[in-house]
Amino acid sequence: MIRYLAISPKSQCWLFHIALALNVLGMVLTDMWLPMVVGAIVTTYLSVDALVRLRYVIPMKKELRELRHEVETARNLVRESYEQQEI
Repeated sequence: MIRYLAISPKSQCWLFHIALALNVLGMVLTDMWLPMVVGAIVTTYLSVDALVRLRYVIPMKKELRELRHEVETARNLVRESYEQQEI
């Protein structure tokens, strides 16, 4: 699924959760069960997906970026100390 960059992940999470609540409310108030059940399933998937991305995926990407930076710094230090020993 394509991620929309025009809206922040936190706003997407709120949007999908509100859509799910409206869908459930629509199921309670109307007799259109089949479209509402399908909509509830879709919005449940979108809500869970947005919540997982917001709580786990985005912080994990930041952590990986920081770890890569630390590894590059350590490699440069090792490379410099190795070059110092060769001289």
